[in-house]
Amino acid sequence: IAKVFFPAGNDQVALLATFGAFAVGFIARPIGGIVLGAASDRFGRRPVLIFSLVLVGAATTAIGLLPSYASIGIWAPILLMVMRIAQGFGAGAEMAGAITIANESATAHRKSLLSSLAMAGATLGVLMAAALFSLVSAQLSADAFNSYGWRIPFIMSAVFTVAGILLRRTMLESPEFKEVQRERDSGQLAQAQRNPFVAMAKAIKANPRNWVAGFLVPSGLNVTTYLASAFAISYVTTELGLPRDQVLLMTVTVYATGFLGLVFFGWIGDFIGVRRVMFTGIGGAMVLAVPYVAILQTGAIVPIIVASIVMNFFGWAAAAAAHTVIMPALFRAEYRSSGLFSSRELQGALIAGPTPLVATMLVGWTSGQPWPVAVVLVVAQLLTLAAVLIGRPIYTMEERAITPALKGYRSSP
Repeated sequence: IAKVFFPAGNDQVALLATFGAFAVGFIARPIGGIVLGAASDRFGRRPVLIFSLVLVGAATTAIGLLPSYASIGIWAPILLMVMRIAQGFGAGAEMAGAITIANESATAHRKSLLSSLAMAGATLGVLMAAALFSLVSAQLSADAFNSYGWRIPFIMSAVFTVAGILLRRTMLESPEFKEVQRERDSGQLAQAQRNPFVAMAKAIKANPRNWVAGFLVPSGLNVTTYLASAFAISYVTTELGLPRDQVLLMTVTVYATGFLGLVFFGWIGDFIGVRRVMFTGIGGAMVLAVPYVAILQTGAIVPIIVASIVMNFFGWAAAAAAHTVIMPALFRAEYRSSGLFSSRELQGALIAGPTPLVATMLVGWTSGQPWPVAVVLVVAQLLTLAAVLIGRPIYTMEERAITPALKGYRSSP
């Protein structure tokens, strides 16, 4: 991306510009989260998920068709930014919406496993994309891949978008939203807000403590995954000069492990409770932070892949699985999407999105030394720990009694 859409000359500057484009998408995500979150609370989870898929799919396909900097100059990065903004706006509802409808549709005794499948599905998608990039890369020379080969997976996303639309058209609305609609129709609940920013404000006012917790919960898992994927990949490529095929192998193995980790920790969360699973993820990332960075410096691909797998499994997958239950429980169903989407996506814009950019800048300031990255990892985990401690999931005693995933929570608000 750096070589195609930004001027040649300074690889570090081009890389920073690329991560800047990456972060722009996250700046658009909270806007999409606020607007589409209110729409989800008003019109339903299902139609918003269909709309977000169309928007993200169209923007992703368009990136594969954009001319390069060499062809149209400054318009190349500008158009890339526009597509990233469209992606980000749609993505503001995509993951959060999938988590919400999966959680609301899950049976009580499998709440953790079924909720975690929303994240597992997204990870499987990234894994498929990485595998497709690896396949295309293996069949083409470096020049051919940089010239046109990288575009193939982006353009092929159109096929997956159409398939996703067909699948989502058959998806049922969540039972909890149906109950909210029934109560609204009968006058037991007020109608949903039309103004998305008013809807967000009402979600915050309803429980400010939980909204702050919702903002902080994803910090550790988001920072961990972007450092173990986006930053680590760029570091071993630009600083260590590892060949592209080894880097793509690292990408595929890391995401495959993440998928397995999500399913495993989602499953175990229904036995020991998601709070304990979250603590596993926080503790795992903090313990592994310094060893992980030390192994990155070795430049040896096998230890780096093993370290990335372990970090992604314990430092990300555990927390990612747990947050699919913890986050929805912080908000009542009638304003859940407005609260969850806005808090989760604002966190992405302010903390997660800029992480690769900040990490790359820190490495540049330390002459290629990645040690500050370990500090970033630890700080992010402490933010998530604070969120788990201050958050007060909303549930009845009856719900707690029949939901094993809620083990570890003493009482209901």
